[in-house]
Amino acid sequence: MTSRIVGGRVRAALLVATILTLAFPHLVAAHAELVRANPADGETVTRPVTAVTGRYSEDLTGGSRLVIKDGSGATVGTGSVDPENDRRMIARLARALTEGDFTVESTSISAEDGDIERLTWTFTVAMAATASPSDSPSDGPGLSPSPSAAASLSPSPAPSANPSPTASPAPGDATSGTGDVLLPIIAALAIVAIGAGFLLQRSRTPRP
Repeated sequence: MTSRIVGGRVRAALLVATILTLAFPHLVAAHAELVRANPADGETVTRPVTAVTGRYSEDLTGGSRLVIKDGSGATVGTGSVDPENDRRMIARLARALTEGDFTVESTSISAEDGDIERLTWTFTVAMAATASPSDSPSDGPGLSPSPSAAASLSPSPAPSANPSPTASPAPGDATSGTGDVLLPIIAALAIVAIGAGFLLQRSRTPRP
């Protein structure tokens, strides 16, 4: 008789627990669990990380906290509940993370019943290397261009303008010019001589 009563009470308790679990699931699983992280767990990021965030399944209290540590275990940033979203924690970093492995330690405290959930996740920052100016292709270290190449590369002097030749007088030009001047003089002297001879001849002829 007693065993039947005990068995009935156990079954009743299990039935009540099942009903409460189905009707009020938050009473059973009241932890504020991580829903999404940025950067995500195991992610390799190829850009600078300036903030780490986590979104949770329930509202969080002010005691919730994020701690970001580098590969040596040193703390590089901390965060708490986002003032604009009670289900989100954010850690803004004073210096952007550009290289290395990092661990995020999350302590979430449920605002519904105060249950604490602690977990960690990791991510890696590996930014792509940029080419330096020395990586640009060249002819090789210490190599100077050959003389022929240097000659082809050096600017050729601009051709200088030669003075235009001046026309010199032909040899016959001076003679012809002198002859043109002397001919009238000779003709005038001849006319004067003829006139003088005529006058002299006339003066010698006796008058009748």
